[in-house]
Amino acid sequence: MTKLDYTHSKSFLSAFFFLTILIGIFLAIYQFIFNRSLWLDEASLALNIINRDFIELTKPLDYVQVAPIGFLFVEKVFVSVLGKNEFSLRIFSLISFLISIPYLYFLSNKLLRNQMMALMAASIYCITLSLINYSSEVKQYSIDVLLTILILYYCLTIQLNKNSSLVILSIIGSIAIWFSNTSIIILFVAGSYLIYFEGLQNKNFKIVSIFVFWLISFFIYYFLFIFDHPSKEVVVAYWRYENGFLPLNILSKEFCYFFFGIFNSIYSYLLGFGSFWFIPFIISVISVIALFKERQFTLIYFCLAPILVHVLLSGLELYPFKDRLILYVAPLTIIIFTFGLYSIFNFINDRIIHIPSFLLVVPICLMFYPIYLKFPIKKEEIKISLNYIKQNIKSMETIYVHYGAVRSFKFYEDIKFITFNNSIIYDKGHREGDSKYDATIMNLKGKVWFVFTHPYRDEKEHIVEDLLNTGAELIDKKEYKGSTIYYIDVDTEI
Repeated sequence: MTKLDYTHSKSFLSAFFFLTILIGIFLAIYQFIFNRSLWLDEASLALNIINRDFIELTKPLDYVQVAPIGFLFVEKVFVSVLGKNEFSLRIFSLISFLISIPYLYFLSNKLLRNQMMALMAASIYCITLSLINYSSEVKQYSIDVLLTILILYYCLTIQLNKNSSLVILSIIGSIAIWFSNTSIIILFVAGSYLIYFEGLQNKNFKIVSIFVFWLISFFIYYFLFIFDHPSKEVVVAYWRYENGFLPLNILSKEFCYFFFGIFNSIYSYLLGFGSFWFIPFIISVISVIALFKERQFTLIYFCLAPILVHVLLSGLELYPFKDRLILYVAPLTIIIFTFGLYSIFNFINDRIIHIPSFLLVVPICLMFYPIYLKFPIKKEEIKISLNYIKQNIKSMETIYVHYGAVRSFKFYEDIKFITFNNSIIYDKGHREGDSKYDATIMNLKGKVWFVFTHPYRDEKEHIVEDLLNTGAELIDKKEYKGSTIYYIDVDTEI
């Protein structure tokens, strides 16, 4: 690849990219301190962590939750040491994100062989909204990203003549299996690379020792925690409904839609380009073409092979390819994207017109726009709703918690954020038909506080409208991000 002439702008670009990295770190820490409310998925997992001991965490989790045992244990340690609160539950994800930043630079530099490109990739990584979001989430997805970067970096830098290098990769891979469900994909990709280049080409079979450690760790974990898991059928059925599995009929329209969904998920959801996702997608396609032209097959392999393997696994219904489950490919996509930007700048300079290299900052600046729109990130701000109720509720009044809000409500009860002496009705939910709510709301009397988060379709409107249509009076209503409360005087004759 013809090197971009940035001699006169090198200092400026380096300073700008480094400043962007610092801003990304600040945003992640700010998001953590902002301490948004736990949303449904977080609360579902958090209730398991705070209410179970270590042994109980090895059993199937409540609320059809599935998470790596290592992740659950570390979360439990933080809760035991720092107390039952959102900070202790989210700090592991934040630490993982912060550690991943320098390693993403090292990995990018190894693959791209260009320090400026590596610095640019790291700056894009730090301000990618989805990565900032999951750096403060009670989920394992930030750990998936960190372990992906670590495995690939140490695979690329392994020195088989040094036992310490072998030990490091053996330990990282063996531990990763217990902390990340996606680590199996990355280990397969890394292992295949080592087998081909070190085993078959260089006849160096020391790598076998690494695979022995990985396989022992995998089989122990598999037979203890994955084999014949009671939640498997429910989870598979859910992801079938969410179109998370590759249709095997290559002639079907569903097959085409699936691949459209892949590109949309990566560039719209992961990289945060929204409706303009096709722009970074086209840049990435240009990048891959340029990489093939320059015969940079190692970079192509490490950035694209995990996606291909994951897609094939989804076709076998072993692991869905969807949204947060593919967060670990974000750094690999960013590396490809960065190379594409450089390739386009080089092409324009060589073939069309000379442009100043400092314009490379423009794509970075554009990535701040979704941050401007959505930061700090909020999802289901039930804490604000609960505080409002706490300040205004009177004795003898009832709280009706819609089933989408039940787990978050119970979490904040368990950590003593709220304490109500009032009667509380926990709705069980009836997705089969709105009419089934009628039996519940018919028994409500007096003044009732309704708490909604994560409603399914128009359940919220159906319940409230039914009450109002039968003579109830709406006294107050408050809407916050992802959370709504209604204060209704219910007709006793309903």
